[in-house]
Amino acid sequence: MSNRLRYLRELASYMGPGFLISVAYMDPGNWATNISGGAKFGTALLWIIVLASAMAMGIQIIAAKLGIATGKGIAQLCRERLPQPVVYVLWAAAELAMIATDMAEIIGAAIGFSLIFGIPLPAGAVLAGISSFALLGVRSAYKRGYRAIEFAIMALVAVIALAFVFEVFLAKPDPANVAAGLAPGIPNASALYVGIGILGATVMPHSVYLHPYIVQDRRKRLVAESGDTEDVHRRHFRFESVDTVVALFGAMFVNAAMLVVAAAALTGTGIETLEEAYVTLDGVFGGQASLAFGVALIAAGLSSSLVATMAGQTVMDGFLDWNVSVWIRRSVTLVPSIVVVVLGFEPTSILVASQVALSFELPFVLIPLLYFTREEGLMGSFVNRESTTGVLGVVIALIVVLNVWLLYTTIW
Repeated sequence: MSNRLRYLRELASYMGPGFLISVAYMDPGNWATNISGGAKFGTALLWIIVLASAMAMGIQIIAAKLGIATGKGIAQLCRERLPQPVVYVLWAAAELAMIATDMAEIIGAAIGFSLIFGIPLPAGAVLAGISSFALLGVRSAYKRGYRAIEFAIMALVAVIALAFVFEVFLAKPDPANVAAGLAPGIPNASALYVGIGILGATVMPHSVYLHPYIVQDRRKRLVAESGDTEDVHRRHFRFESVDTVVALFGAMFVNAAMLVVAAAALTGTGIETLEEAYVTLDGVFGGQASLAFGVALIAAGLSSSLVATMAGQTVMDGFLDWNVSVWIRRSVTLVPSIVVVVLGFEPTSILVASQVALSFELPFVLIPLLYFTREEGLMGSFVNRESTTGVLGVVIALIVVLNVWLLYTTIW
């Protein structure tokens, strides 16, 4: 076997955690923003998706590095190293974020089921809940690690990506318009608001909490096989960085494709909701386009919901040292989603509100991430370089400022 083939086979064995994380970057909460941006401003905001994706890659790579270097997650390190009152505040903020995240995912899947099968939204929410329990069973049935659930999520991500490859094929976007959208620029003040929404809602708190945790299966296996050495962890980190970049590049393609398809089919229509986009795609490109849209929305909602449940379990275990069953967490976080649907709230408005709640939580996870990864006593040789800390600090400050601004303008 050649060295290149051996390298590729080893790399393939590491692929998975990045894809679990990537679903947070193409969840239903992002769909409305991307589609609104494309419908209102064409491809003008495409460059923001690329910028946001690059920032997300850096943050997630550093989050994975924290897990590989320490064998611990952000929540656990907060519990061990921060004052107890601060820990409780961080835990409460994280739990609210998990509920908001799960609400967006279930409602997104419910919209998909409702559109495809022509059923009322509450019935779609029930189907989404049942499906999320079935998907959770994949993880519970596989006791030896995350590999089975990684394959399941990778399959769902493939469904989403293929659906938008098909949508782009049907839309036949003008390459010149796509290229123009990669040049930084903001058409007007309204576009600035939408652009901040795209950028500010890209990094999801639960993905940052989860990433250091889900690399632990491979870390433990490698330590058992080859010893707890820096070389072993360095190799793991290199492969995990590739995994993260590949997975988030795929998420970037999906988000960009959403905006490009919306620009090609919905510009000037005033479309604001996912339901309207589905109906319009059906009218412009035919039933196959709307079907692909609906199937991808279901896949995005269910995969994101599963990952949010796993992240919630990690948060409670890390902050409070409570090991709660994922079935219990799934049941508890499902209730608010069903309630808001049954009460008749407008689903797209709920999606937007969930993103505002997540924006509020973001500083509570990014600042500890920066704080821990700059500590040499904790990270050892994996400690951030000064340049890395500086760049990450600027990125976090930018995201926090944009999210605070988005929160302020949404409320007032």
